[in-house]
Amino acid sequence: MTDEELVDAAIELAGKFYELNGYIHRPGFKYWKSPHPQERLSFEMAALAFEHIRGSDVYDAIASIEDL
Repeated sequence: MTDEELVDAAIELAGKFYELNGYIHRPGFKYWKSPHPQERLSFEMAALAFEHIRGSDVYDAIASIEDL
């Protein structure tokens, strides 16, 4: 999985968590940049899930992509 694919997958998972709280997911939305605490929490949960299950660091992947 490339860094871009990892970030995209984390965004989708964050969207699922966000929807569980009654909000509407916007595909491609950069949850980690949002000032809204629920959006940031949704992404934090997704990042933690990827770290726990796959050992993947989503924030490293973001940094790698944004450095381009």
